[in-house]
Amino acid sequence: MTERVALGASDVVARWRGLSRPQALGAAGAVGALADAALRTHGALEAAAGLVVLAAVLPLAGATLGGWALIAARYVARRHWLVVRPRERGAATPPGSRAIRAVRAASLVQRGRLDLTGQDRRLAGGVGALAESLATGGGGALTWHVHRTSARDVTTVLAADSEVVWPAGWRADASVAARVVGARDPIDGWLERWDYLRREDGVMTVLRVGQLDAGGHHAALAALQGEGDTTVSVHLEVLGTARGRRQVERAAHRDGSERAVARAAGFRDTARAARVATRARQCEREVAEGRALGRLAILVVVRAERLASLRAARRALLARARAAGLRLERGGGRQATWLAASWPGSAPRACATHWATSADLEDLRLPAHDAGTGVAGGTLGVVAGGAPFRADPFDLYEAGIVANPNVVVAGAIGTGKSTVVKMLLARALERGRRVVVVDPKGEYGALASAAGVAPVRLGVDGWCDPFDGAEDPRALVRAVVGAALGGPLSPEQLFDLDEAWRGVGPGGAARPLRALARQLRDARTGGEPGRRALALTLHRLVEGDLAGLFDGEGPALRLAGPLTVLDLSAQWSSSALGVAALSAVAAAQRVAQSPRPGYVALDEAWALLGDDAALTWLRGSWKLARARGLSHLLVVHRWGDVSAVGDAGSARRERARGLLRECETTWLLRQPTDEAADIAAALDLSAREVAALTALRRGEALVRYGPHRSLVRVRPGAADRDLIDTDQAMRA
Repeated sequence: MTERVALGASDVVARWRGLSRPQALGAAGAVGALADAALRTHGALEAAAGLVVLAAVLPLAGATLGGWALIAARYVARRHWLVVRPRERGAATPPGSRAIRAVRAASLVQRGRLDLTGQDRRLAGGVGALAESLATGGGGALTWHVHRTSARDVTTVLAADSEVVWPAGWRADASVAARVVGARDPIDGWLERWDYLRREDGVMTVLRVGQLDAGGHHAALAALQGEGDTTVSVHLEVLGTARGRRQVERAAHRDGSERAVARAAGFRDTARAARVATRARQCEREVAEGRALGRLAILVVVRAERLASLRAARRALLARARAAGLRLERGGGRQATWLAASWPGSAPRACATHWATSADLEDLRLPAHDAGTGVAGGTLGVVAGGAPFRADPFDLYEAGIVANPNVVVAGAIGTGKSTVVKMLLARALERGRRVVVVDPKGEYGALASAAGVAPVRLGVDGWCDPFDGAEDPRALVRAVVGAALGGPLSPEQLFDLDEAWRGVGPGGAARPLRALARQLRDARTGGEPGRRALALTLHRLVEGDLAGLFDGEGPALRLAGPLTVLDLSAQWSSSALGVAALSAVAAAQRVAQSPRPGYVALDEAWALLGDDAALTWLRGSWKLARARGLSHLLVVHRWGDVSAVGDAGSARRERARGLLRECETTWLLRQPTDEAADIAAALDLSAREVAALTALRRGEALVRYGPHRSLVRVRPGAADRDLIDTDQAMRA
C-alpha cells in the first residue's frame, strides 16, 4: 500500500507551475502587453500598463502586490470596531456587527497526555468519523479547538453547526463555545488594527498556518500550544459526499491536463508539482473509499494584557513554529476576518489553506497537552505546560480511573525516587490517613519526626505480633517459616506444620510460633531431615538470631498514631532482612487497617520479591487491598531487581512481574538504558513511553495511572525540604 502523503504546502487555490490562476493569467497578459509595446513605435502606455499588472501579480509574503493593495483598501474602508453579539440560531444580526454562530459543542473528557498511549489517534479517528457523517448529511462546519487561558485551565472543544452525535470521549457542553470566543454578554467589541485587535481588557492577534512541512503534524501542532493564553483552532468545512467526489475528480483531471501541457511545452515537473499530483490522487482515492473532503484552516489566537507582551509571545510562537516545520502567516489587514473564522462552527472559506480529507485529521490530532489526573489532593509536581499534578491512589480509585490503589515507584539512585515516596506519604498524612513505613535503611526518621513520633526498631525496641487478628494466620506462618528456611516448604514439611498447628488448638495460639516450636521440640535432635529443619527454623524464630521480630520477651509492641515507621536498619546488612521485612509488612497491614484508607510503604522491595513464600503471601495480600482499604506502595531501585527474581521464564519471576503489573499506579523515574527493554516487556510500555522514559532527567517521572499517562516534573514544597533530604552525609 502506498504511504500516505501528509499535508504540506497550501493547495486550496488552483496553481499552475507554482502560480495561482489569477497570477498566471495576469502574468501572461502583462508579458503580452510588454511584447506588444516593444513592437510598437508609441507603446509607452501599453508598457506601463504591462509593468503595473506584472508587478501586481508578483508573489509577496503569502499574497501578491495587487492582493495586498486590495487587502489594504478593504481594511481602510470597513468599520474598525468589530462588534460581536452572541445570538440564538436564526436571530437577525444588527447592521455593522458580527454574530457568534449558535453551534453545538462538546468538551473533551481528558486525563493525562494522550499521545503516550495512542489515544490521540483514536480520538482523531472519532472526529474523522464525525466529519464523514456530516458529509453524508450534505456537509457542514466542524471545528476543533484547544483553548488555553493558563497552565491550569486548558479546554478541548469540538463544535459543529448542525445536529450531530458526539464521538466517544466527548461530553455535550453548551457553554464551551462561548468560552473559546471569549465574548461578553450581551455585547462585546474589538478595535481592529493592522496586525492585532484591541479591547478594554487586552489585545490579541490571529495567525494562520500556511504550510506544514513536518512529517508528523501532530507533533508539529504541539508547538502551537504554548504556555500562554492561546487557542489553536482546526476548521474543516465539510463538503457533501457527491460534491466532494466532483471536486476531487475535477482537481485530479485538471492537474493531469496541466502537467501534460507543461511537459509538451518543455517544462520539467518540479518536486512540488509531483507532490501535488500525488496528493490529488490520494484525495480522490480516499473520497472514493468514503472519506469526507473539506476546506481546512488552522488558526492560532494569541492573547495578552499589553501590546509588548503580545508581540513577545508572538515572536516566541513564530520561533517554535519554524523549528517544528510550520509557516505561520500574520494576517495583516485581515485580523477581524480571521478572528471570526477562528470561532467554533465557522466555515473557513475566507482563510482556508488546504483541501483535506477526514483521514488527514489523524495527522492533525489534538490535543498534545497534559490534562493531569483531574482529582483533588496535594500537588506532587507539574506536567508539561505547568498544570499541577495530583495522584492520590484512593482518589484515583474513587474516580474510577484505577482498578486498585496499589502503587510502585521505580528509579535508580539519585533520580528522585525517595522524594516521590515521601511526598506521597506526607500528602496522605495531611489528609488524615494512616501510614506505616517499612524502612530497611533508616531513611524515614525526618518524616517520623515531622509527625511527632519515633521510628520503631524491630528486634531492638521490641517485637510485633502480625498473627493476632490476621485473616489467615496459618498462611502467614507458612510464609514466615519458608522465608526463614530460604525456600518453599516441602510437602512433608507442610504436613508436619499442619499437624503441629492442629496440636496447638482449633484457634491457634496467641503466640503461634512459640507454640509450634514447643510442638516440634523433639524433632530438633533427630528424625527426618525435613522435619528437623522445620523444628530448628521455628527455634531460630523464637529463641535464635531471628528472635525479636515475630516473637520475643514481654508483650508485643502496641503501635498507634497516624504514622508508624518500622526501622529495619539493624537487619539491613544481614541475611535476616527478608524475614524482617516480611515481619514488618505483616505487622504494617494490621496496623494500617482503620476506618479510613491507609498506606503500607515497602522500601527496598527486592527483599520480599526474591523470596518465593513471601511473594506468594504478598500476592494474596495485594488482591485484598480494596477490601482492606490499603494501598501497598512498593519501592524498587533498578528494574533488574525484578529480573533477578528467579530464572528467565520461571514461575517466580512471572509472579514478581505480575505483582508489579497489578499496581495500577506506577511512577517510573530514570532507569539505565539497558533496562528500558526489560521495563517495556514487564509493563507493556509503548514505543512512545519507552522513548519518554529514557529521556527523563532527575526529578522527572513517567506516571502511569490506569489507562492514562503523564510526564511529571516533581516539585517539592517548602514543607517537603526537610523530609526528602537524604544527602546530609555527603555534605558533612
